[in-house]
Amino acid sequence: MSKLMKKALVSASFLGILSPILTSCSSSGDYDYYIYALNAEDYIDEELLTSFEEMVYERDGKRVKVVYETYDTNETMYNTLKTGKQTYDLICCSDYMIQRLAREGLVTSFHDAIDKDLMPNYLSNVSSFLASYDGSNSGKLDTINVDLPSGEKDTLNYYAVGYMWGTLGILFNPSLVLNRNYDLFANDEQYKSLSDEEKISQIIEDFSSLDGYSNLWNPLFKGTQSIKDSMRDTYAVGIFEYYKDYFDPNSSSYLTDYNARNEQFNKCDDATIEGVQNTLIDLKGNIFGFEVDSGKDDIVTGKIAVNIAWSGDAVNSIGRGYYADDDWTEVRDEENMVNLYYVVPELGANIWFDAWCLPTHDEGYYESEQYTYSIEFLDYLNDPANAVSNMSYNGYTSFIGSNSNDLSMLNYILYSYDTSDGDGDTEEYDLYDLSYYFNFVDENGEPLKELKVTVEDPWGEEEDGRVFTYKDENNDGKLDIKIKTDLDSYEGRSLVAQYPETKNIDSLYVMRDFGTQNNAIVSMWENVKVNPLPVWVVVILIVFLVGFIGYLGCYKIIRKYKLKKRKELRKENEVL
Repeated sequence: MSKLMKKALVSASFLGILSPILTSCSSSGDYDYYIYALNAEDYIDEELLTSFEEMVYERDGKRVKVVYETYDTNETMYNTLKTGKQTYDLICCSDYMIQRLAREGLVTSFHDAIDKDLMPNYLSNVSSFLASYDGSNSGKLDTINVDLPSGEKDTLNYYAVGYMWGTLGILFNPSLVLNRNYDLFANDEQYKSLSDEEKISQIIEDFSSLDGYSNLWNPLFKGTQSIKDSMRDTYAVGIFEYYKDYFDPNSSSYLTDYNARNEQFNKCDDATIEGVQNTLIDLKGNIFGFEVDSGKDDIVTGKIAVNIAWSGDAVNSIGRGYYADDDWTEVRDEENMVNLYYVVPELGANIWFDAWCLPTHDEGYYESEQYTYSIEFLDYLNDPANAVSNMSYNGYTSFIGSNSNDLSMLNYILYSYDTSDGDGDTEEYDLYDLSYYFNFVDENGEPLKELKVTVEDPWGEEEDGRVFTYKDENNDGKLDIKIKTDLDSYEGRSLVAQYPETKNIDSLYVMRDFGTQNNAIVSMWENVKVNPLPVWVVVILIVFLVGFIGYLGCYKIIRKYKLKKRKELRKENEVL
């Protein structure tokens, strides 16, 4: 789930509150234009705001101010936009919310900006895995239909300029899992014959397997885990467990067509909701508790050993478990090292997107310099070097993949995660395949057959100089981009959290807006959270109540009988 979805999990008491971090245009008349941008907190390298303003002034002599404001939840943003009390040039929100905004006519498309060639950075460098604009409809955003107020349909890629994306998976500390429930593992048929080191390896393998989600229900992991206090994210986990056979290639019920599996993943009819609800209620008996934003901290401090996590938070937690300081410069000593792993189980995962969209304005707005500078700021964020800066700042993964004219993103990945010495290194490494993410072509738009990359420090602080050569080994129009790393190392574990591997991409499913079933999903989640009492407790309560009612009945009868006897005795005494 996304950074913005994470913000949607805070207390409802904060709804309707905005947190502007810069002054509004009414407070100053020193600027020619004000670009109002709304985003989640801590989700941008704010130095980019200043550098954009300086670039425009040096080039055009215009003083442009980016008024960058933040919100706590997607719903807060929605309510603000709906009331029309405040207008914005750009808003960043989650995929499901953009579908809702487009359906209600609150945002407009980027067709005009594309036609005017206002987004060269984005269109040249966005990963075609995520969004395509060549008519192929091959990107993940292209697969999401948007219903427009006119009754027409469009695809989400034209209403969303991608910002960050990632997966929802399982973050865990295998050593702590074993230590917490050591006796259970020692007596388990699968684990009891293994050494402790082999047990740890098996735990890692089990969470990565087709049974990865099912392990959350496994008594071996009882009390070691927390799950997201988020109806969308936890519903996704419930869907994978409830409809497991439809996603398992080894099952006779497996849906061979990706689109069919994605439809199954999005099922939210009444029967499915009830089934998922019961599945999640069963899960509650095996967990430590629910968490909103504390999971990424709790798993580093050892409070929990397993967490349903967003990939960006996983990158952060893995780094904090490896480094001893907030600047990530001092490595922990071996005794205090917290080796965390993030996996997307073979069964699949939810893939989420956060993207920028354009709030609807009057027609004249789209011919103004205000509009042009707003789109230019958005495209400035998609300059590959700036995208690298943003990734480094917040730990999430940018939509930018770079092309053969700009190798910034591939350079960043090689610099950060490849632990080899480059070409000619004969040591054994795990090969992590990212071929799906890049689309390198020559000046004529033809796929490259070979690419040579000389790695540089993205921040220019130290020399690198390693050389990597990639070729189209399969002659399929794709260079084989395989990162050499040790998947048990800090670099390897971080890479897995930052990007899914090529072999996993056909198991990544897009969760759409629940539409008319949203209220039913909300009710389901309330039922899951309400902590229904176990059956045996209900039986005891019923027996107690029946007994108590019986006791009261008997008590009244006995009391009435005693009163009658007293009256009779009183009369006999009066006669005597």
